[in-house]
Amino acid sequence: MRIRTTAAAVITAGLLLTGCSSSDETNDKPSKPTHTTTAPTTAPAKLSKAEITSRCVDALVDQAADDPSSDVGATRPEKCAQLDDSEYADAVLDATQQANQAGRDQLQDEIDEAIGGAG
Repeated sequence: MRIRTTAAAVITAGLLLTGCSSSDETNDKPSKPTHTTTAPTTAPAKLSKAEITSRCVDALVDQAADDPSSDVGATRPEKCAQLDDSEYADAVLDATQQANQAGRDQLQDEIDEAIGGAG
């Protein structure tokens, strides 16, 4: 009985040590780690058409603010690329209205300041 227990212990120890060693005894170089180059499993959430349009309008308003002398939408911003021509035209109209309102508000503020400062 003692021989079986000792033999079982030796075999178990041998198996444990064998599991830690390399299966190819002639290769003394450490193995290179493998890296995966797959994309993350979570894809970015798709934006709704309303969100895409809103971002497009914001980009067009910013474009108009950066260069007030240019026509709004003459150059299509990258954020508007997913819109078809009809949707883009609607976004340009909306952006033009917002840019015009911002200009009117600024003019009114300047008028109010001039009137308030004159009296």
